[in-house]
Amino acid sequence: MGERTDTIAGLHDIAVPEYIDERLAAKALVNGLGLQSVRIVECKITRATANGDNYMSDVFRLAVRYVAEQSGDERTISLVAYTKEATMFRDVVPALSELTGGMFFAARCFYASDLPERLLVFEDLKALGYVTVNRQAGLDFEHCALVMRKIGQFHAASMRFAEQRLELLQRQFHFNMFNPDHGEASGQLRTIFEKGLEALIAVARERWDGFDQTIVQKLERLAPVYIDRLRACLEQDCEADGGYRVLNHGDLWSNNMLFRYDPTEPATVQDVAFVDLQISFYSSPGVDLNYVLATCPNYDTRARLDELIELYYASFRDTLEQLQYTARPIPSLADVRREIRRMEFYALVSVVSVLPIVVMDHTDELVANFENLIDGKDAARARDIQYNGVNYQRIVRPMLIEFNQRKMLDI
Repeated sequence: MGERTDTIAGLHDIAVPEYIDERLAAKALVNGLGLQSVRIVECKITRATANGDNYMSDVFRLAVRYVAEQSGDERTISLVAYTKEATMFRDVVPALSELTGGMFFAARCFYASDLPERLLVFEDLKALGYVTVNRQAGLDFEHCALVMRKIGQFHAASMRFAEQRLELLQRQFHFNMFNPDHGEASGQLRTIFEKGLEALIAVARERWDGFDQTIVQKLERLAPVYIDRLRACLEQDCEADGGYRVLNHGDLWSNNMLFRYDPTEPATVQDVAFVDLQISFYSSPGVDLNYVLATCPNYDTRARLDELIELYYASFRDTLEQLQYTARPIPSLADVRREIRRMEFYALVSVVSVLPIVVMDHTDELVANFENLIDGKDAARARDIQYNGVNYQRIVRPMLIEFNQRKMLDI
């Protein structure tokens, strides 16, 4: 299908796929609400992401006014539509929610289709009171604690789900970001990671006064095998030596979380919901834990990572106990820490190649979209801004020292 350029509802010169229209809204409502038929009174389409907020795809919001034909009642609802893999939202997330007594992990999927494009339509989390946070500032301890508890519940529920649907997890979620079915996207991520390491090496060598240059030299020796080391890390058989698997979110950073706050006390955060589970991965929980702890906490919270791990474990253990999980002994806190160590190279990659994107300040000089981080005239400028950022350097310099002490930079 082609694209059209709409100018309705503020969409000036933004290409909207032809299949995102009133007909899609009607299909989504019939499917998601179990209605026989609906009549769309009004459907306003607006872009749901700003430039630089989402690096993988555009997201569109549909504000729909409709009449349910059987009742005649006119109602309004807000939906969001974007391209994703359907199995996670259609089959897995609802099952995990049901297992945990209705725990709200992610938005309800109203409609999923593979034709004319892979497309999912969700209930709009914004309409439910969930909002994004300032990713550049990082998450404080209260926000991080909420995330760790929720992902602990998610991981635990996935272990119980595996007792019933192991074949589904093994078939659909056995690939990480190097999924051969998504060769172009995997290649783009490889470019971002490799170019990021190159940029860090250049900045550390040329501009970091007083920094241990032996660490820079180790990074230079690491560069040729950087992606191979990452692939080997992610493709470990964590069960071969007594480890365990969970269904990882796979891309657990602050842009993929929405928070809800107490309406009477706006500073009090109440809940978190996850979005963008397109690279969910059935593997060691160290995948999610290393990634989230490397990319999300603000500077002050990074001194309390052990507390966050303990909060995660308490939530994980309690949920498994509530679910009467018996397939294997419930993992201990020591087991969780072992899985984090198993996947620790992923923390290095996250700090070197992902964190600078997370904390990059908005700038009028360029748009930090996915394409500009891959190639083109703005890519070098974007990396220059990212790796020279004061906030990033304050975090990365001590972490590189720690990684070196843990022998993670050694070849």
